[in-house]
Amino acid sequence: MSEEVVVEVGGGRLRGRRGEGYHEFLGIPYACAPRFAPPGPVPRWPGLRDATAPGPAAPQPEREVATFTHGARPPTDESGCLNLNVFTPGPGGSRPVLVWVHGGGFAIGHGGASIYHGGYLARTADLVVVTLNYRLGSLGWLWHPELAAEPGAPAGNWGLLDQIAALEWVRRSIAAFGGDPARVTLAGQSAGALSAMDMLVSPPAQGLFGRLILQSPPLVDVAHPPELAVRWAAALHGAAGGRGAFHRQRLASVAADDLVALSEALLDTDEWRGTRGGALPTLDPIVLPISPVQAAAASGGVEVLVGSTADEGTFFFGSPWRPAPPPDRIRAIVAHLCHTDDPDAVLAEYGERNRIGARVADAAGLLAQIATDAMFTAPIDRWATARAAAAGRVFRYRFDHPGAGAQLRATHTAEVPLLFGTWRDGGPGERLGGQAVDAEAVSAELVGAWAGFIHRGEPGWHPLDPGGDGEPRVFGAAQTRAAASREHAD
Repeated sequence: MSEEVVVEVGGGRLRGRRGEGYHEFLGIPYACAPRFAPPGPVPRWPGLRDATAPGPAAPQPEREVATFTHGARPPTDESGCLNLNVFTPGPGGSRPVLVWVHGGGFAIGHGGASIYHGGYLARTADLVVVTLNYRLGSLGWLWHPELAAEPGAPAGNWGLLDQIAALEWVRRSIAAFGGDPARVTLAGQSAGALSAMDMLVSPPAQGLFGRLILQSPPLVDVAHPPELAVRWAAALHGAAGGRGAFHRQRLASVAADDLVALSEALLDTDEWRGTRGGALPTLDPIVLPISPVQAAAASGGVEVLVGSTADEGTFFFGSPWRPAPPPDRIRAIVAHLCHTDDPDAVLAEYGERNRIGARVADAAGLLAQIATDAMFTAPIDRWATARAAAAGRVFRYRFDHPGAGAQLRATHTAEVPLLFGTWRDGGPGERLGGQAVDAEAVSAELVGAWAGFIHRGEPGWHPLDPGGDGEPRVFGAAQTRAAASREHAD
């Protein structure tokens, strides 16, 4: 890949390069990132800007799970992290656009990760693919009334505002890459899916996209009450040496990497251990006035494709970075997930109706399946049913291909490398998607369905009816699971 290609956007001229059937432009700045403030415009750069390497990621912690899903942490830069990558079959034409928001619990990840390389997807599905970075952790999601620059200004959700700024950049600039700004599909996985879902109710995001793809959104984290955010902000303020009332400047003056470290340390205290903290999407009258779970009819003209994987819970319980908890903790976790005073009854019920045999016969295995249902399948079903009754068309799917291997199976994030065609990358994509037979066939089915939805609003199966009835499309057959199990046993 050596042939250079040049395009011009509002910020200036960009030099990208040509791949096999696609062009890529990497590390394009779409906004500036002032600390605890909405993103601002990028000054025009002089001359020809090199766009052949990813830009810096948002400051974030080193975590084992981040290495597993995104690879080694790249260089980070608070002031320069708002950049994006464009993959296009060619500058000519007017193709639909897929804007991808990465996952990572609002704390880790980056759009330049190898797992999200968009060249294959752009070429195969005839799309313009955009992947982006946004501010993370307390630098991106800290919310407190004192952070508002003036009455009526945002008090947090900076990462969401970054994503909106990226969509605005797409509207202004994507035609230069052969994209149609009137045909934008917004998509994301996990925290990226939650962000995309929040766009349905965010006033600044209205009109910036026409379709939505939500992959494995853990809906409990889609919008949080300000009380949680204020409690977290106060605790972080104290950890940074602040005394008394919250003062913006105390945290504004802390170096970015130090603020990341303070947030990580806070997550290890008694008050916050075992939680995501409080730097998360927060209800705010300017940016996030209502939870999309409570507003199923919001942005009713937007068609939605939503689903999850068959084994989401193995990512959270029993993974290499988070071993299965002891039996007493399992009961407590089940009680919390299922809002029950009788976790043993839930475990017994799952044991009796276990549809997938001995591989989840123990309590730890049952916990992973319970987590899959409680954190993903059931909440997604409820929301999809409500949306189908209230607005637009909703298509449901389930990803059932055990590409992450015998232990993790069809785990959280396992479908991502099959969508992007990165399941043979020798790194995160292969770990998550390349550990089972038939990956090529399942990948082709997935890409074809997503392309149909993005191009025509028709993924290849029927939407839910207004009563919520309709079978989800399943990717990855039961025999694929059995073959993968035999392969690993050998």
